[in-house]
Amino acid sequence: MEYEKRKERGRGGFGIVDEVIGEDGLLYARKSLSVPAHLDAAALRPRFDREVKFQSVIHHENVVPIFEYDLLATPPWFIMPLAHCSLQDEMHVDRTLGGDPKPVLFQILAGLEEIHRRGFLHRDLKPDNVLKFSTTNGTAFYALSDFGLMAVGEDASSTLTPSGIGGGTPRYQAPECAINFRRATQRSDIYSFGALLHDIFATNPKRLPHEELTAPGDIGKVIEKCTKRNAHRRYNDVAEVREALFQALTTYAFAFQSDEEAQVVGLLSEPSKQPTADEWDRVFDFLDTHADNTQSTTNIFRALRRDHIENLHADDPDLMAALGTMFLEHCRKGVFVFEYCDILASKALLFYSLGDVSLKAVAAVAMLRLGTSHNRWFVENTFLRMASKAIEDALAERIAVEFMVLNINFKAEFAHLAYSVRADKELLHPTLQALLA
Repeated sequence: MEYEKRKERGRGGFGIVDEVIGEDGLLYARKSLSVPAHLDAAALRPRFDREVKFQSVIHHENVVPIFEYDLLATPPWFIMPLAHCSLQDEMHVDRTLGGDPKPVLFQILAGLEEIHRRGFLHRDLKPDNVLKFSTTNGTAFYALSDFGLMAVGEDASSTLTPSGIGGGTPRYQAPECAINFRRATQRSDIYSFGALLHDIFATNPKRLPHEELTAPGDIGKVIEKCTKRNAHRRYNDVAEVREALFQALTTYAFAFQSDEEAQVVGLLSEPSKQPTADEWDRVFDFLDTHADNTQSTTNIFRALRRDHIENLHADDPDLMAALGTMFLEHCRKGVFVFEYCDILASKALLFYSLGDVSLKAVAAVAMLRLGTSHNRWFVENTFLRMASKAIEDALAERIAVEFMVLNINFKAEFAHLAYSVRADKELLHPTLQALLA
């Protein structure tokens, strides 16, 4: 398709972004390579090519898509949707984002987790590279962009570092990358996210590059762990960051209906302590007795941590599966605040990864219902991962049986996914595709 330039929207170190109109009459953004005279064009051209090739294979609502590109053109270019503005633009007006930054922060984490899941590193996460868009119904959402420094696997060692075109933005760059950019890991992106949190929550957001950071209140502990100088002391992955962030930003007062309930929740609430076998028996006895009490099960599962699940699996896989079954039924039937859905999905994914075929199927169905009933993109994408072409035939057949037993109209559910996250049935295992025929 041909595009006509309307105006320039911005430029960075070696790229220009123009607003263009396509032959279809719609507006797009076109990014073209533009190398200042004092820089090495031959070295920068491969970086631009990397950005296009890596970004174009990631299909996720919180990662900016590439619609079309021409790397043989002079200059090379690619087409992406036209954003309203960047997160940096919004933070120039109000760095607290109206006092409720949770939606954008959880969307950044969703995009970053997808990048990491595919084996990539972003390596230049900052507010300038988070773009704001609108859905067809006018709802705002955010997506990660600017993948010129992205790395994958051993390609992380091929960073372009001639004078003047080194990688990263010092204000958001992890200390290990300042020493040697090849040392970037997923935890380096987590450091950058912590620096972004500091922008929003610190009393004074001014800072020196590569420092350990903090802020007042519970969020300060999250920022501190994200930005530890020693990368091994940071959160292990995005799922851990998400859970810690949710706890820090959400006010939840446990309302106990009995002393026994308070004591059982307390067994799961002590930091860095795992329940003993007898204490787990007490938790299970309580859940069995109060299975129909929504408030009680909510309290128990809200206190349940990922490390509880991992340790229980190591000690007794059968008990872990039993707990997973109860947890996933809670997810499938319950009503939750939006951001908490992402926390539930992260735990469900852990049960899925540790469980047998039966538990995996229960997890997939629970995520489908949780995602579509709450219109939560992260959860809907979690289902698509659990039901993809890559799963075993036995698992796909077991998921189909769950749909039948629970009387779930999969055609209607998938129609929602097709609208919500642009899901294509070709993403599904053939057994599940057949249910849509």
